[in-house]
Amino acid sequence: MHRMLGLLAVAVLTVFAGVASAQEITGQKILLPATERQVHVTYFRAPGNDPRPAALLLHGANGFDSAIANYNAYGAELANNGIDAYLVYYYSDADEDSLSRGTDVFMKRFASWTRLVGDLADGLRKQQSSNGKVGLVGFSNGGTLAAGVGSQNSDIAAAVIYYGAEPFPLTDPVKRLPPLLILHGDADTIIPVEQGRHLADIAKSLGGTPELVIYPGERHGFGSRLQTANGTDGLNRTIAFLKRELMAR
Repeated sequence: MHRMLGLLAVAVLTVFAGVASAQEITGQKILLPATERQVHVTYFRAPGNDPRPAALLLHGANGFDSAIANYNAYGAELANNGIDAYLVYYYSDADEDSLSRGTDVFMKRFASWTRLVGDLADGLRKQQSSNGKVGLVGFSNGGTLAAGVGSQNSDIAAAVIYYGAEPFPLTDPVKRLPPLLILHGDADTIIPVEQGRHLADIAKSLGGTPELVIYPGERHGFGSRLQTANGTDGLNRTIAFLKRELMAR
């Protein structure tokens, strides 16, 4: 029994060792240019001077602030693994004002956000420090947005979709998608798991081979809960997927 508890303790320490070390990389608040406006981001720079990929992290309806420590740790862990990470605050001041008054801006602003994130990706891809590849990691509404950006921008090399859906606010049918990793809980009552399965089916119909991971009993929002087994598993799968898609020569 004592031996089993000891092994369990080692396993837990191993799971969280990467997240703890990620705190050593501190995010920098900067502005990035886009056609609509300058965009506030928090930038986590990967160590070294070799060309490297970038990943844009896209928040859900409530933004990053409700779990900012975990999102910061997530971005820092991507940077620790050689990927420049950016927490993208894609809401404008007008969006924030509308949301504070209870106005749902998702359908109205989705196409504009898609262009905005695409502009950011294009700019990062052209930087001297870039290896030419940019990926997306989207959570909830941000996952749906990541799918939308990937459907419109052929230069998006990969996208991770946490409990998102097909980009239904876009009027044009989806004709392409980048390689996808789709992570969804089957107890999600906000964006049901069927939405994740449907997105995977669309990708397959377009000739893709999406990775679909369904977590039994998991609810919405686990991607930012890095202290949980499924949150850590999602992060580890994301790192492995992005390293394969963005760093392979």
